[in-house]
Amino acid sequence: MWKRLVISLFVFMIIISISTIGFTANVDPSKYEVVTPKDESSSSNNKAMLISGKAPKGTNIMIKVYGAIDLTGEEYSLAKLPRQEDYILTSSLDVETGALGFAEEVELIHGINKIIIDFNVNGIDPEERIIYYYEVDKLIETLRKPSTIPSTK
Repeated sequence: MWKRLVISLFVFMIIISISTIGFTANVDPSKYEVVTPKDESSSSNNKAMLISGKAPKGTNIMIKVYGAIDLTGEEYSLAKLPRQEDYILTSSLDVETGALGFAEEVELIHGINKIIIDFNVNGIDPEERIIYYYEVDKLIETLRKPSTIPSTK
């Protein structure tokens, strides 16, 4: 009786150890990449932005777009980013990669946009891109306004 119990426990331990070895396969990080936008931070005058990249076929990717609306008058820029709690989720997309990877177009809000691309794979960190969206007409109007800097006289 004891022999059967010991043998059963031994077989059970072998089965458990084999199954955990199969699920902890190494992930090749070179197979997961965001192609566009390439830079971690950039500016754009296009309201829509293409997010594309590569990942093995069938990978479920989540793309989240956060925006920071400047209600505080802090005048956010790429050099002066908002705090983490100032961002608001504006859109979220679930994408499944095909044979050539993935590509989705997202809509930006005026100002600072944070795009997080999560491959949903253990061992692969989410990618983050910061995009400053501006409208050319508003930028020219701002530059034409008289300066509000106080005089030193």
